[in-house]
Amino acid sequence: MTLPRWRLAKPLRERIVAGHPWVYDRALAEKLPAATPGGLVTIIDADGPICVAFADPASPIKARVLDQPDAVLDARWTTARTEAAAARRARDPLLLGCTGRRLVHGEADRCPGLVVDQYADTGVIVFDGPAASAFWRPRLPQVLAGLERGGAELQHVWIKGERRDRTAGEALRGDPPALIAISEDEARFHVDVRAGQKTGFFLDQRDNRRTVRRHAAGATVLNVFSYTGGFSLHAALGGATAVTSVDIAAPAIAGLKANVLLSGLPVATHEGVAQDAFEFFTRAQRAGRTWDLVIVDPPSFAPSEKAKGAALGAYRRLAAAGLAVTAPGGRLAFASCSSHVTEADLLACVASAANGPIVMRATAGAASDHPVLPAFPEGRYLKFLLFDAS
Repeated sequence: MTLPRWRLAKPLRERIVAGHPWVYDRALAEKLPAATPGGLVTIIDADGPICVAFADPASPIKARVLDQPDAVLDARWTTARTEAAAARRARDPLLLGCTGRRLVHGEADRCPGLVVDQYADTGVIVFDGPAASAFWRPRLPQVLAGLERGGAELQHVWIKGERRDRTAGEALRGDPPALIAISEDEARFHVDVRAGQKTGFFLDQRDNRRTVRRHAAGATVLNVFSYTGGFSLHAALGGATAVTSVDIAAPAIAGLKANVLLSGLPVATHEGVAQDAFEFFTRAQRAGRTWDLVIVDPPSFAPSEKAKGAALGAYRRLAAAGLAVTAPGGRLAFASCSSHVTEADLLACVASAANGPIVMRATAGAASDHPVLPAFPEGRYLKFLLFDAS
């Protein structure tokens, strides 16, 4: 079968060959042969074919690279890709004792547009848009076969849908329970794969939660944008004397309290507050409250490049508010999951918000099961910074 040939208008051969998986609309010639969402195209330049990709005509990312131009993208190809991804997790020592993990991390596992997370014996599938859905849905039997050959055991599989449109999920295998209990070291969490945020839990912050745990001994801890208490539980397990968790969603705070009980932690040392973060900070400052370790992990403020300016303003306000309630000699953990905001951007926000000297103690990204391609810095969406406050 002869595929539509999409010609580059920019010299990107070396970049694509090095592993960058996206071809933007501005990088392509103006007139291209028609292609359906998820349909295969060959990317070419003056020197000939470069790769085979699937098309996404309605997106600024017009094509997502799959393989070399002569690759046969059959059932064996699909199975091999997901088997390799699952096998990497099976031999990852940082995942020992963790029954929640990412099995397929899209572009970084050479499965562009596909995310598969595992919670105990349940898999959750998310597609990054309609083109990714069109490409991967017909291949799901092979996707699951590869995951199982790579060591994943999945009794239930839930398709959560497309990343920006999850109006209705569906069961692909079995019937996932309403809540799934997972282990993360000694912490225990209930996960709602049907209605919870992302695929049900923020797996990408796992290693950063462990960092917080190491810094929490003997400290009072504030966790803002807490969701169901990932950082809160690890802080308590690390020896925090008291933990305050803040989230605007009352169900998230209820879930946190349930997770405290599930993990066998003392309820009396946990304070859950369902409130807007900025309102909480304002009231805490007026009351003169401070904490030894403050964690600020907001949702993405910059879903697009156009939103970056407003996002940086919000990050600066949050950094200032977090530092204002950090006790003298305390620490601030600050995170961003906005791919359009760089680590340098985030450092500048914190620096401009600080009234005095502030020292960065650690910087990190997403957990080890959320890898990053060296040629694809856009994939490093999560930034986690730990500071010593003055």
